[in-house]
Amino acid sequence: MGLLLGGSVWLLATARERALRLARGMTSELRGTRDDLESTLNAIPDLLFELGLDGRIHHLRHSRAALLPAPAQMLVGQRMQDIVAPDAAAGCLAALQAAHDTGHSAGHQYRLGSGGDERWFELSIARKENAAPGEAPRFIALSRDITERKLSEARTYHLAYFDALTGLPNRRMLLDRMERSLDAARRAGQVGALLFIDLDNFKQINDARGHSLGDLLLVQVAQRLVDLLAPGDIVARLGGDEFVVLVHDLAGGMQDAGPAAMAVAETLRVALEAPYTIHQHLYSSTASIGITLFPKPDEGVEDLLREADTAMYRAKDLGRNRIRFYEAAMQADVQERLTLEQDLKNAAAEGQLAAFVQPQVNAAGVVVGGELLMRWNHPVRGSVPPARFIPVAEASGLILRMGDWMILQACETLARLQAAQRDLSISVNVSERQFRQDDFVERMRGVLVSTGANPAHLILEVTESLLIENLDDTIARMTELRRLGVRFSIDDFGTGYSSLAYLKRLPLYELKIDKSFVQDAPHDPNDTAIVQSIISVARHLNLHVVAEGVETRAQADFLVASQCNGLQGYLFGRPEPLQQWLARQLQGG
Repeated sequence: MGLLLGGSVWLLATARERALRLARGMTSELRGTRDDLESTLNAIPDLLFELGLDGRIHHLRHSRAALLPAPAQMLVGQRMQDIVAPDAAAGCLAALQAAHDTGHSAGHQYRLGSGGDERWFELSIARKENAAPGEAPRFIALSRDITERKLSEARTYHLAYFDALTGLPNRRMLLDRMERSLDAARRAGQVGALLFIDLDNFKQINDARGHSLGDLLLVQVAQRLVDLLAPGDIVARLGGDEFVVLVHDLAGGMQDAGPAAMAVAETLRVALEAPYTIHQHLYSSTASIGITLFPKPDEGVEDLLREADTAMYRAKDLGRNRIRFYEAAMQADVQERLTLEQDLKNAAAEGQLAAFVQPQVNAAGVVVGGELLMRWNHPVRGSVPPARFIPVAEASGLILRMGDWMILQACETLARLQAAQRDLSISVNVSERQFRQDDFVERMRGVLVSTGANPAHLILEVTESLLIENLDDTIARMTELRRLGVRFSIDDFGTGYSSLAYLKRLPLYELKIDKSFVQDAPHDPNDTAIVQSIISVARHLNLHVVAEGVETRAQADFLVASQCNGLQGYLFGRPEPLQQWLARQLQGG
């Protein structure tokens, strides 16, 4: 019996020990699970709440106390509407109700704080499913800090819709606002205006003083425009020195809106005309402004932009620093330009274009060369002035083919003169588009080799604006051509950005005094002084000088007395067909 009792005690003790070991193991496992869960929860950067349907906080976990609107112990037992802004609280309660109805809600965003302390959060809520019967529902809410994401979205939006330099709306934003304004104007029966603004001499300032200074000027222009706008009106930067102003609700009809739009434009024009102070220096820049009114039947935002742009260019054509409205006649002029472009394409193919020469003489009146000029004899229009078709050729790109043909004519002419031992030079104009071609130097080399022309007698005439565009590249390209023997002349000198700073850097041979300075000399003291100054500058820089537009003996005598090297104008001969001029030169002049 004792043995049996002892065995039972031993079995019970063994079972108890086994149970204790099992309990200790389970406790350890539970503790490990709890620690793992605790570590996981602590690692979550979000705020974790247990909430009631009324927004009351029953439990709170956090790993970043800085995200809380108040210390954690003060928040438990409080309702959301008591501790956050009304709009944020209303959103949280709406999200709670949605989770109560459907089991979960996600994606609600709310903002806490203000100014530099403002932060954004995104709320996800799930209903707890283990509530006892009759117990009020509880919800688990996860609040994630999305401030960096919102800032990134804001930066992306700003890059997409705003100009990086001025902070103004860009073209994309402008078109969106124009669509809205056009719709609103049609609904309300109100007339608005679109003003297209282009700075008149920005390119010269930008090229002469550098892009950084040009950028500072653009920022000041933008600020002046913004300061003058009425509430609700918009100014945008399209790019470069182009700005657009969108003006709303000028009047109830076009007739009254016109003067109102002109008044706005004049205010802007006068403001932009005032000098700009940059780095303690004053700079001047005027603006040309084109205006179109809206709404108009069957016209969209792109139509309005085109009309305002057309009007702006008309303002520039009339002398710059002007304001012009878009009119039907302007559009007709655009259509005429397109027709002229098509006719010019046909002219090149059908032999309507011809090379003419105007002679150049020395101080003794002896022919020393000539300027090669292009003329267009249209079968219907008759003789089309170069001032009409050359800008069309440049804008359309036809100037490249036409320019190549003129250089070929010049080189072939030089080769024939050379063969006849006639030591004459030929000048030919080179457009900026032609000069900027990547292979221009090689093309010149090829023409010189194929024709056998002496490059020392070929003078390429370029404008001042071409020279100061990408000055370093210009100098490098001109230097390559000088190595070939080609010489350079600045055409219409004095009408552009005349600066000794670039004159002394460029490998130049000649300056051509523009005819606008010659026509009133020597009677006009100002023109006389300008001409003599140009000649003096050229002499000090060892440059040859040719005066254009010489029509009277008094002009010629004055220029010769002022030590001008060459003369060109009607006094010595009008432009004549190349072959006719060449035949006479081959016969000895």
